[in-house]
Amino acid sequence: MTEEKLARQKLYLHEGIQGVNWGPVKEATLCLKIPGKLEGDLFSVINDSEQTIIRISSGNLLGSQDQTLAVEILMDAKEIPLVLSVGWDILKNIEHRMIIRYDSACIELWVDGALIDEEWPMGKLQVSQTKVHVRGERTEAIFWDYAVSDTEMKEIFELEYDVEKKKHEFLGKAPSSIQYWKPPGLNTSVGDCMPYYDGERFHIYYLFDRRGHRSKWGLGAHQWAHISTRNFKEWEFHPLAIKITEDWEGSICTGSVIQANHRYYAYYAVRAVDGSPARMTWSESTDGIHFEKTGMYIELSDAYHLPSVRDPHVFRDQDGLYRMLITTSIKSGTTMHGCLAQLVSHDLKNWSEESPFIVPGYHDQPECADYFEWNGWYYLLFSNDGNARYRYSRSPQGPWLRPAADLIDGIQLRVPKSAGYTDGRRMAVGFLSTPDQYGGELIIRELVQHADGLLGTKFVEELTERTNSSLHLASSRTEQTEQSSISLENVNGFSEVVMGNIKGEYELSFEVIPQDATMYYGISVADSEDFEKGFDIRFEPSAHKVGIHEIQGVSFKEDEVTSIYQVTGLHDNVVRVKVVMKKGFVDLCINEERTMISRLNHHSWLRFFCQFGAATFKGICIRALTE
Repeated sequence: MTEEKLARQKLYLHEGIQGVNWGPVKEATLCLKIPGKLEGDLFSVINDSEQTIIRISSGNLLGSQDQTLAVEILMDAKEIPLVLSVGWDILKNIEHRMIIRYDSACIELWVDGALIDEEWPMGKLQVSQTKVHVRGERTEAIFWDYAVSDTEMKEIFELEYDVEKKKHEFLGKAPSSIQYWKPPGLNTSVGDCMPYYDGERFHIYYLFDRRGHRSKWGLGAHQWAHISTRNFKEWEFHPLAIKITEDWEGSICTGSVIQANHRYYAYYAVRAVDGSPARMTWSESTDGIHFEKTGMYIELSDAYHLPSVRDPHVFRDQDGLYRMLITTSIKSGTTMHGCLAQLVSHDLKNWSEESPFIVPGYHDQPECADYFEWNGWYYLLFSNDGNARYRYSRSPQGPWLRPAADLIDGIQLRVPKSAGYTDGRRMAVGFLSTPDQYGGELIIRELVQHADGLLGTKFVEELTERTNSSLHLASSRTEQTEQSSISLENVNGFSEVVMGNIKGEYELSFEVIPQDATMYYGISVADSEDFEKGFDIRFEPSAHKVGIHEIQGVSFKEDEVTSIYQVTGLHDNVVRVKVVMKKGFVDLCINEERTMISRLNHHSWLRFFCQFGAATFKGICIRALTE
């Protein structure tokens, strides 16, 4: 470390109590070596008012039954401390070296060279007239009054640890495919996605989330993360594109990217920590990877509900004019109507206001807009209650037609936005919703365009995870362990063939020829071979519906969250089906034009069934997914 930094305040702390009086600071670093799994407080900093400024403790904390190592930090801007944590089931009962680094905009928790958790503070850390408690003679601590550099942290960790090995132990190995991926970490997820294709590279900017929108005292503290590809097979992981750099920034919100003048322009809103209206702004880049904030802001008039202004989507129209669609509400007397406000510009910097682009009439505001032209059709996408809907038109400004099935995928694929790709293809990117919180896994679909302008979705072939070997099926009910064709018939009731117990994750593909329009057919997954507890994935031709139902559920219960409608071709043609069974969810593709992903507990027993008719299942293929 440099002589300059060595000369700054750096305290070696051991068992007992020492006094520290640095005053209010906006930078600090704590390195703590702990011998293993302990109970109670390991380290604390307490001021002269008996407030605990920093507390590191171990045990059944935070209302959890699991053993946890937790870091609590109290800033002077809030009465509630920020909490960073990691479970002892990850750490194991061995010696570890922790670093807590605070640099005014972010607090990081590192363990043995792996970034485990983060929080985003505001205000200052009041290290005035404090007493520092270190517990145990084998617990060692070093306290700096500045944020150590990455190089310094590398020196600290690599003296004693295999950093890459530790990262894999704590955070797991990278998956074989980007489909169904989420960032490495113990509380991480993918939020709103903003894809962009620059002619060579397909970029996915997304909101990096920790704690399901609960970071920074519930403000979210989202930042733009970034991955990209040239072929949808090899992916590059880039540094954060747009970071929180000031403590007044509550969250970097959803937006869009456009290229012009040999530069990339990223537009977004910044949520402020004081509850004032979000500020619309932009950052610029020469390579689409390293962005710089402009510090300039774009404003709407008070004809709109300014606190809700967000999600700017910028595109260039057929006349070369830049248009920005913005989520908000327009005032009408004492009422508000959710709408996409509209700004126009000739230079991407100076914007003027026009009438709203659309006021769709839903109870909430249309979020995360997307607009594009595709083979002579114009499309407008927006999300209500997190569900992406589309409208289409032959005219750039509408009127906008609503299709019978206006959702992109099913209800659980949240706020997808799209971007073009090579050979006239177009990809939609969103995330799989997680119950009771924000964020989930990354989901990519290929859009399908029909001659009449209607859209569908299908799996992206390049993202397929399957291996080349088919699985061996084992069933206690039948000697036959593999079948490529099954015929079932029961006009009056239910008929089934149990395929067996399938261990692990897999892809199932088959074709089915149903004989009756009013029948049901499909597959079931269950915990055991009696199929008492599990789910039917049921195709209903007469209702043009595909839905997931509990096997022993109430017969009249229809679950909109696990159903898609207006699915054509379920009876009068061969129906081609692909099913991806992952731990925690199932993903369906029907006839290469409709998809649905849904959270579903993993069940290993598989059967085919039909009810009130006859059906032939053929070309059955089950392949294990790459671990």
